[in-house]
Amino acid sequence: MLCKIADLTVEIPETGGLAPRLRDYRMQEAAVPDIVIDDSRYRPASWPNLSFEDAVYMESGFQFYYRLLRHDGMMLHASAVEFDGLAYLFSGPCGMGKSTHTRIWQETFGEGVHLFNDDKPALRRVDGRWYAYGTPWAGKHGLNINMKVPLAGICFLQRGQENRIRRLDAKEAIANIIAQTTRRAAKQETLMLLLTQVDRLVREIPVFELENLPEPAAAMLSHDTMLHAAKEAGL
Repeated sequence: MLCKIADLTVEIPETGGLAPRLRDYRMQEAAVPDIVIDDSRYRPASWPNLSFEDAVYMESGFQFYYRLLRHDGMMLHASAVEFDGLAYLFSGPCGMGKSTHTRIWQETFGEGVHLFNDDKPALRRVDGRWYAYGTPWAGKHGLNINMKVPLAGICFLQRGQENRIRRLDAKEAIANIIAQTTRRAAKQETLMLLLTQVDRLVREIPVFELENLPEPAAAMLSHDTMLHAAKEAGL
């Protein structure tokens, strides 16, 4: 099955019930794939606590991730929204309220906010600019839209007693991003590709940490701060 994901032609087998997740990404025309997902390399035994279908979901996602590194891209464990033509990503460890914060964005700013991936959006630098993309690897609820949006900022969430945001320096930003991207890059070549992408990302995209309460004021603070930084950076 040929799909268009992150502006790349991707050949993905329908093994393990992936077809419904891929529906909105399928291509009708023939094309030479940029990325080929190889189901013979799936290792479902590596996921003893998952069903076969969920293991296939994980294995195909890892293959896509590693091949994406060769196309000036990466994936981030994040909830991604589009608002007024820009993408904002909210990341952090499980349980930090990524989905809650994006839901509050939708409640605060209305129908103009589109959640286009709730787990693993793709990021790519294309023609000198970073973009965020919806992907079929979108978590258990499958919340995603096949869209491409210029990236304005990334925000790592922390629970707090008040709403407070600060911009991370490059060292802090790299550490946070590495912690929320795949850490199975065992080969040195793959690790170097990942580090190169992350280093370039944090130099070009503002990255923040937000201590927050689950309330509209936190959404307004994160939006206003990230939008201001994006404008200053010419994004």
